Amino acid sequence: MSDKVRPMADLQANPALGGFLRAASRTKAERLNPFVWYRERLQGDPVQWDESSHGWDVFGYSEAQAVLKDQARFSSERFRPGEGPSRGQAPSILNLDPPRHTALRNLVNLAFTPKAVQYWGERIGEIVDELLAEIERDRLTTEGVIDLVEKYAYPLPVIVIAEMMGIPSGDRSSFKRWSDVLVEGPSSVEPAVLMELMQRKQAARKEMETYFGEILQTRVRDSEYNLIGILRAANIDGQKLTVEEIISFCILLLAAGNETTTNLITNAWRCLLQHPETVKAVQADRGLIPGLVEETLRYYSPVQATSRIAKDDVELFGHPVARGDRVTVWLGAANRDERVFAAPDAFDVRRTPNHHLAFGHGIHFCLGAPLARMEAQLAIGAILDRYQHFSSTTTELDPIVSGFVFGVKSLPIRVERNSGSGVTGMEEGNIDG
Repeated sequence: MSDKVRPMADLQANPALGGFLRAASRTKAERLNPFVWYRERLQGDPVQWDESSHGWDVFGYSEAQAVLKDQARFSSERFRPGEGPSRGQAPSILNLDPPRHTALRNLVNLAFTPKAVQYWGERIGEIVDELLAEIERDRLTTEGVIDLVEKYAYPLPVIVIAEMMGIPSGDRSSFKRWSDVLVEGPSSVEPAVLMELMQRKQAARKEMETYFGEILQTRVRDSEYNLIGILRAANIDGQKLTVEEIISFCILLLAAGNETTTNLITNAWRCLLQHPETVKAVQADRGLIPGLVEETLRYYSPVQATSRIAKDDVELFGHPVARGDRVTVWLGAANRDERVFAAPDAFDVRRTPNHHLAFGHGIHFCLGAPLARMEAQLAIGAILDRYQHFSSTTTELDPIVSGFVFGVKSLPIRVERNSGSGVTGMEEGNIDG
């Protein structure tokens, strides 16, 4: 705000850092369990000014909804005056307002029609079986340890989004490295650390721009379900998308199409390891799997926060917000608002209704939500079909350091192959979070 002094190093204003430098000052335990902080904030005003980040925080559910659907007053173009993408870069659809956002979103919607989602559902089932068969080949006995992230939750959505885009899934090690950097937050607030992270983000984006530039020239085959093909063939008001716009789309789709779904699948298993009675219920009734996925989205939202910029001086639930002020919407807190969710800190796969905000709200509601739900449901069901005992092999997890993504870097679990003689439940795992 005009009467507030901005931080000397105002790097938090750059969306490449996620906009949330507070992640840098949190301990490992706080990153694994930010919900204690949310509970403290929710006991006070649902809208608060944060001096450390020099922006507004929105914690309450109805307040979060109000901001996310009010594109007239709160912009998704998250750059402050004088900021913006580097020269030659097109802004991501996440950072656009109508009417351009509407036109571009309508294009990508073509790849997520009910017919397309059904087609990919069949393919996802095949990929799940292939990954589990690969896990079996890698193990020497019928009992062993699986790193659920490395062997399953990461490669599944990467292969899916690569095939959807028509690019080689064999390049997935590069996809993983790039995605990790794009969602990474600073490990501390030291200027040198912030600058080093910014440089790595810029380098990763440059590598991705080069990669997709080559893909567009030589290696992609267009088809009915091919995202890049849809983008190349599309026109808006008689004009084709520029190469820069297509590349920006590709970078967003690759990162958003794998990182959040990986964390959704992983977070679901974190919840199951913490609640063994739930897995017994799901093993007995697979009809609970959709509820398990929805409750994971609420309880351990893969995306914990997003932000907007005030377009003008506005009043937000009694607070004077100045033009240019950043407003951080804490989705993870809104999903624990006891005004909306009974016993919000309880994990309940039978919770009805469950109108969580994990996929956002308003015009930027996640395009890939149906696909992510399907991937998670199929991935969870396939493991429950194949194995019967599950237990954690560690008492300490390594959290992803990010201002908005919530997950862990690795989740090793011990499993026992289902003998076909029936399901016998799950051993309790003791893990953080």
